Amino acid sequence: MAYSQLRLHPGRDYTLRHGHPWVFSGAFRSIPRDIPPGAVVDVLDTEGNWLARGHLNPANSLAFRALTRDEREEIDASFYARRFARAAALRALLPADVTAYRLVHAEADGLPGLIVDRYDRWLVAQFHTAGVERDREKISQALAQAIQPEGILARDDVNARGREGLAIGGAAVVYGDVPESVEIREGAVRYLVDPYHGQKTGFFLDQREKRACIAELAPHAKSLLNCFSYSGGFALAGLAGHPALRTVNVDSSAPALELARRNYTLNGHDPAAHAFIDSDVTRYLQSAAAAGEAFDMVILDPPAFAKSLSAKEKALRAYERLNMLGVRVVAPGGLLLTCSCSGGVDSAEFETAVRVALARAGRMAQIITFFGPSLDHPTLPGFVEDRYLKALLLRVL
Repeated sequence: MAYSQLRLHPGRDYTLRHGHPWVFSGAFRSIPRDIPPGAVVDVLDTEGNWLARGHLNPANSLAFRALTRDEREEIDASFYARRFARAAALRALLPADVTAYRLVHAEADGLPGLIVDRYDRWLVAQFHTAGVERDREKISQALAQAIQPEGILARDDVNARGREGLAIGGAAVVYGDVPESVEIREGAVRYLVDPYHGQKTGFFLDQREKRACIAELAPHAKSLLNCFSYSGGFALAGLAGHPALRTVNVDSSAPALELARRNYTLNGHDPAAHAFIDSDVTRYLQSAAAAGEAFDMVILDPPAFAKSLSAKEKALRAYERLNMLGVRVVAPGGLLLTCSCSGGVDSAEFETAVRVALARAGRMAQIITFFGPSLDHPTLPGFVEDRYLKALLLRVL
């Protein structure tokens, strides 16, 4: 099959040659106006040598996203099926008692713009770009063929679609049937997931390794404060490691806290023996510090403060303030797990914000470990734009 060919300006082929999956519009000599958003094109260097094939969106400054570096590979249903099989082979390395994970992580799995999360026997997909939206039916059919789920749900409620000129909508079943609630497992812990309305695609799958770490360390603690708790994930992981742990979940969403209570019951814990506080986290931390409260483990897992570079400085100040407040309620020798999912803030900048927060709080700390990409959230060498998630586990002195 013949694809439209676009040439780059001299010297603008370096990053693409070295594995980066993006090309911005200014790198091209010209982009024909008659190429529709999401079309598959070939990118050539200034001398006409073939470099990559992928999706083009002339309406976005991030114009090209590479799908393949094999000139013989057509972008058809078989291509998508091969990509899904390759992605599934990586996730097969996960433990058998993990029934929910990210199956397709966009660029890192050779499918830019596509997110697919697996919840037991069902899949939830997000089509972020014009390219995968244009191929939605082809992708859905290939997913069904390669993975054989009982159903596939498409979630179109992501802001990234707007930047691509796509409509932002709700959730729709594109294959089979998908229930309103799905039960998943992470080792000994069970969770209920709302695939239609839950945050992200229903659950924070990218925090699995951190939850496992909390479960491992919980026997050394008596209390755990879970800020931005959503459905109680970190607290339930702590209880799996130490059933006598006293937990406090704080979230500004009453429905999220109700889901957390249901998850407590599902795992055999009496919700009445624990605290579920409907509050802004900042206000809660201020009042807890004023009251002299202290916890052996504190979790700070806020939503993204900076999804773009333009919001970086404001986000860094927000991380400083949140961590300063969080540190103040960590008992001496206690643990603080602090997370950032802001793509506009890199790991070094986040660590600096935490360091400033410690100084403002008058506390010292030891870094126990860093967290970055996990097995089901891989990244590409040199593709730092994809490393949105970072976390620090500290022992606060």
